[in-house]
Amino acid sequence: MDTYLVAYDIADPKRLRKVARTCEDFGVRRQYSVFLCRLTAQDLVKLKSRLYDIVNLEQDQVIFVPLCNRCAAQMDALGRAVEAFDAKDVVIVT
Repeated sequence: MDTYLVAYDIADPKRLRKVARTCEDFGVRRQYSVFLCRLTAQDLVKLKSRLYDIVNLEQDQVIFVPLCNRCAAQMDALGRAVEAFDAKDVVIVT
């Protein structure tokens, strides 16, 4: 599995909720529009496909930033504590 930081900027509130719900199926929310996802290559394709069907390609943006395990484990924050990288394992049922 590879780790991705998935962040989005969605113009329409209805699409925004759909994108958030979709990302919740694949990862752990880190901030309002930022998710940390541990994905197989197949799961990455599924996530992108589901998001492609939701987003408006002219108005919205979703970015996928690959992270090495070392980088993901070193995530730090100011303010609220960051949950440990492996604290929540996400199981995807298809």
